[in-house]
Amino acid sequence: MVTEPPVPIAPPQLTAVGATYLWIQLNANSINGDGPIIEREVEYRTMAGMLIDTTPVDKPTHKIGHLDPDTEYEISVLLTRPLDGGTGNPGPPQSQDQVCRWVQS
Repeated sequence: MVTEPPVPIAPPQLTAVGATYLWIQLNANSINGDGPIIEREVEYRTMAGMLIDTTPVDKPTHKIGHLDPDTEYEISVLLTRPLDGGTGNPGPPQSQDQVCRWVQS
C-alpha cells in the first residue's frame, strides 16, 4: 500500500489585511494524498522568494504578524500525516499578490 503525503487542494484565503499583518483561513480540509492530518503549518515568503517563516497552526484561521508594509508575500499551507514521509509539499500559494498597506481609519 502506497501512501501519499497530504497537500491542500486550495490556497489559503485572506480574510483581513492590516498595515503589518494578514489573517488567513487555511483551507486545509480538502486535500490530495492521505491523512489523517496531525499537523498544519503556514509558510510565508516574500515574492522575491526569501523564506520568512514556517509556523505550526492549530486553528482554521491564523494571523501572520510583523510583516513589512508595502511588501508582497506568498503564503502556503503544509500538512503532515503520521509516519515517514508524512509532510507534503506546500499547497498552492495564496494566488493574489497581497500587500500589507497602512490602514487608514
